[in-house]
Amino acid sequence: MPTKHIDDRTWRKVEKEAVKATIATERSIKETDMLKWLINKGLEHITVDDYDDIAKSKKG
Repeated sequence: MPTKHIDDRTWRKVEKEAVKATIATERSIKETDMLKWLINKGLEHITVDDYDDIAKSKKG
């Protein structure tokens, strides 16, 4: 499986979501599973306009 660096701030958000999911479902949710779910959910909803916003924020 490919690995990529995830900055600490983003990883803490993933960890918090995993805790929320664990509490909500009363089942243990691994951070790596949560990351995969978050990525896939985001991929379902990202738009070309979002790409433009990302590109603009990188310039400034």
